[in-house]
Amino acid sequence: MTDQIHGRCLCGGVAYTLARNGTLSACHCRMCQRWTGSVFIDMMVDEGEVSFQSQETLVWFESSDWARRGFCGRCGSSLFYRLKTEGAHWAVLVGTLDLPEGFSIGEEIFIDEKPDYYDLAGDRPRLTGAEVFARFNESQS
Repeated sequence: MTDQIHGRCLCGGVAYTLARNGTLSACHCRMCQRWTGSVFIDMMVDEGEVSFQSQETLVWFESSDWARRGFCGRCGSSLFYRLKTEGAHWAVLVGTLDLPEGFSIGEEIFIDEKPDYYDLAGDRPRLTGAEVFARFNESQS
């Protein structure tokens, strides 16, 4: 069993590895829905646990005052979301990863913005946007 997970965009212009110890979450916020076209299911890892083998086509979009989103400028693949703070976590879209079996979604966030046309099965914490921001603000103090 390897301790790394490999990921890349559709064309291979951006390729990376992550530490295997990340956790999966699903974000239902409207911004993530617009960016991915659906629910944003990601693996959360610490900043130092992402290493690039190729980033020749990586483009960053400043999506808010506190975060930016990375995508491939050639094929358009949405890749990751990252807070701008020092040492911030990365949220890497799981569809870009060669994810081995055994992972499951640990929590859903912005559940109050989830459309009613889908539901994710399973019993897990489901947080509203207010609960997510409260947890973030608490971790910053």
